[in-house]
Amino acid sequence: MANPSQCLEEGDGRWPPRPPGPYSEAQRLALEELVAGGPEALRAFLRRERLPPFLSEPEVQAIARGALPPAAGPEPAGEASLGASLDASSLTYFPERSDLEPPALELGWPGFASGAFRGLTRVEAHFQPGCGETIYGCKEAVRRQIGSARQMIALVMDSFTDTDIFKDLLEACSQRQVKAYILLDQSSFSHFLKMCKDLGVDLEQEKLMRVRTLTGNTYYTRSGAKIVGKVREKFMLIDGIRVTTGSYSFTWTDGKLNSSNILILSGPAVAHFDLEFRILYARSKPINLKELPSFQKSKVLDQLLRITVSSRDLTRENFLRMEFLYLRAFVGNLKRKRSWLHTSREALYVSSNALHASPPLTKRNGSLVMRPHWIVER
Repeated sequence: MANPSQCLEEGDGRWPPRPPGPYSEAQRLALEELVAGGPEALRAFLRRERLPPFLSEPEVQAIARGALPPAAGPEPAGEASLGASLDASSLTYFPERSDLEPPALELGWPGFASGAFRGLTRVEAHFQPGCGETIYGCKEAVRRQIGSARQMIALVMDSFTDTDIFKDLLEACSQRQVKAYILLDQSSFSHFLKMCKDLGVDLEQEKLMRVRTLTGNTYYTRSGAKIVGKVREKFMLIDGIRVTTGSYSFTWTDGKLNSSNILILSGPAVAHFDLEFRILYARSKPINLKELPSFQKSKVLDQLLRITVSSRDLTRENFLRMEFLYLRAFVGNLKRKRSWLHTSREALYVSSNALHASPPLTKRNGSLVMRPHWIVER
């Protein structure tokens, strides 16, 4: 029998044995059990198959909560992304090149040929909390990089709710005509939108800013359920010649409380981030503000304000429209509707042959507010 060294020399075997690859059928079956039956089903499967646990308890809970059931119908129409696939079964054909055109970087992109010179190689490290002149080194370094941009800012972030950094981006777009591309994790986009609303920023009016959402990999089970990963990449490309990357997220807690770090790179390494951003942008999906509940509610309020409350212009038809829009804007469920109808306004006739509606009081945000008063011509 040949010894291990002879096997290596003759090419008949490997020593030590090849480590297992990244794919594990046992782990795939365990995930199926977790999605179908929950954490207890996963633990029972691992005991039955005598497999060591490969998921931590936070991972188990996150997957169990985040697993999406099979879609009841076709997905809503919209711009398709290169990373989207309605059917990921083993019979799906995956060509080398997608049939879909990637979304265009319509605001422009710095043109660098392959291997073009992007400046000297430099690495600048910042840590937070710092021990030098400032303890907020990461946030201040990010704001300096945004302030130095002259052509383009391309950002990939897991969570973006820092108002100071966002105001810097708005200033770069409005005052220096810098183009900004922002890719955000889809699960945290609602928080970004809430920040915009609090600041009074309408993303549709920002002509030099493009915001899109992104997810991590998507795992499909045999039942049709899927597990969607999150975006953990964090980097910001400045003018195609510098990149800021690290553990720092654009949030107040990372800016003030959490320990984090960033690296500011220049030189040939920036080309890799340039390519990665364009790949992620091709996989990203556009946002549709008109489908968001907060946007719909603001549109209803705008319709209320557009209706003239003059006694000459307000007909019975417009009166009913105001009633209907008011119910849509402020009444959330049937119980609140019944309560509002029970305490509805009191109507009385006046000598001017007009019907005055006394504005009732209604509860909103824990306090009593008065509805607008209008007059209806008889």
